[in-house]
Amino acid sequence: MMQVLGLGRFGWGAGAAVAIALLVAGSALVAQEKTARGQNLLKVDWADPEIAAFRASGVAPDDAAKGLDLKLPILAFGGVPQIVKNVAGPDAIMTKPRTIVSDPKQPYWYHLVDSYNGINIAINADRRVNVEGDAKFQIGAANVGAEATLGTKAKPRISIFDASKEEGMEGLVIEYTVQRFPDIPYTVTIECSAKAKTQCKDLAVIAKDEALLKIIAVGKQ
Repeated sequence: MMQVLGLGRFGWGAGAAVAIALLVAGSALVAQEKTARGQNLLKVDWADPEIAAFRASGVAPDDAAKGLDLKLPILAFGGVPQIVKNVAGPDAIMTKPRTIVSDPKQPYWYHLVDSYNGINIAINADRRVNVEGDAKFQIGAANVGAEATLGTKAKPRISIFDASKEEGMEGLVIEYTVQRFPDIPYTVTIECSAKAKTQCKDLAVIAKDEALLKIIAVGKQ
């Protein structure tokens, strides 16, 4: 709630006028951006230094992001994460091209996947407030509960889910969420095969890999 000061100094009439003016101005500043369907959207700080640096660099959008007219920056790993190298070897390369899924009618979210031998990495981002993600992008193992976490208030919380506890599933799932630009949640989900469990449990490496998250396309303001 906005607190208006100094009403006694100006008298009730003048004070009320000042209060109304401030409230109107405040409402304009915090006007909630919405989708065509009326869903509230998280704000994007298009003046963010990371966005400005990407625009100034003149770097072309990632091939997978070309043609996508999304209204948010697209984050992905700018290099092969060390956790991938630990699983697939120091010369690990993607087993298929990076994929990005979104909806042209709702350009406020995306689902990105990088696939390697024994390990897949997905990144989900969504500006829409209070919406449930598409079921086909949800990982059942995430319902098992965290076995281990790592992090502080300044760092994302990393959770590990043992997929072998889900009937018919194997392997391991690691997940954490970072907030950027300034509060858009980007959730990183790492799926490891059963053979890669030991390597994938290195949370210190996963925490360091966060630094590799880079903008690969700015999106449309």
